[in-house]
Amino acid sequence: MLLNLIGFNISWFGLVLLGKIFIPFALCWLGLHIYFCKKPLAEVKLIISVTIMGTMVDSILLFADVLVFTEKLIIPFWLITLWASFAATIGHSLKFLAHSKTLQFIIGFIFPPLSYIGGASLSAVEFGYNLWVTYFIFASIWGVLIMLFFSLKERFYSQEI
Repeated sequence: MLLNLIGFNISWFGLVLLGKIFIPFALCWLGLHIYFCKKPLAEVKLIISVTIMGTMVDSILLFADVLVFTEKLIIPFWLITLWASFAATIGHSLKFLAHSKTLQFIIGFIFPPLSYIGGASLSAVEFGYNLWVTYFIFASIWGVLIMLFFSLKERFYSQEI
């Protein structure tokens, strides 16, 4: 669990600070993570599902001018990789959230928006709206997303023997 948390945080900082240059390192960490998982097929399903959903959500936020990147057509590939890295934490370093939808919502409402704000403070992204509006947009979305991600985790992990 601690290695999972460390791997994600290294990936977060590397991807936010170095962008696409860090993608191979983050993918290597994900490969190792999957290799050591007790249920690798379920983990791969979860990572792919969360990455697709997160990419769609951030793409909608890009088109709505909530997120502002230099490229307007698609979110950066480093951010897609960050979604995959985050997905790898759901069944591991974030598993303490698994049994409480209320806690999932509260954690989702508070911390992921702060992650975006941290990324903006490191110049990885800009916001199209003021900080408070942006925070509450992210908080509202992430409060629900976290609950959805944990539901997916339960479904995928219960299907694999």
